[in-house]
Amino acid sequence: MDTELQQMVAAGTMERTGHGLFRLCAGVKPPYTPVISPEMKTLFSGISERYPYAGFCIWQARVVSSFMQHVPSIDVMILETDRTAAEAVYEDVRDMAIGRTVLLRPTEKEYRLYASGTPSLLVKDLISEAPVISVDGVFTASLEKILVDVTIVPEFEFARGSELFTIYENADQMYRIGKKTMLRYAARRGKKEEIKKLIESTML
Repeated sequence: MDTELQQMVAAGTMERTGHGLFRLCAGVKPPYTPVISPEMKTLFSGISERYPYAGFCIWQARVVSSFMQHVPSIDVMILETDRTAAEAVYEDVRDMAIGRTVLLRPTEKEYRLYASGTPSLLVKDLISEAPVISVDGVFTASLEKILVDVTIVPEFEFARGSELFTIYENADQMYRIGKKTMLRYAARRGKKEEIKKLIESTML
């Protein structure tokens, strides 16, 4: 048994079920690990090769549907990168994102007019110190980042109102969430108090 597993067993997070077999202990919530689609991997690899010194985060708006009561039909991919690289990345990714409407830093009105209801890719600025995770070699949004962004960015208008409370409650029941991480990121976006109130009213 390797050191990490030994530590998890000792902490009561994992339990042994047989020789070389382990499982999460009852009541322990797993970390959030999204599925990386082939399209996401291709786009991430292609754009990273062209801009090896820029930071990137790619994710899909539909990931929130697993936490929702009323599941929308939405096909929006979000590619975030350093502010200084965003315009150049936008020009290149338009040729790579086949079949998608590509927009650079769209306003709520621009998103509604040109991207809503169609397969789209939004190129946006990556907020410094945003909580991202690496999955299959692709940097994507952590659950903490997703929950904060769902609350404030225009493309998630469909998730507002009572649905937002459902998203927070279900996410908290299903996965382990770093509330301090959420608050640090929310502070970077100028929304710390709003997110703090949501956490206090929806998460145990």
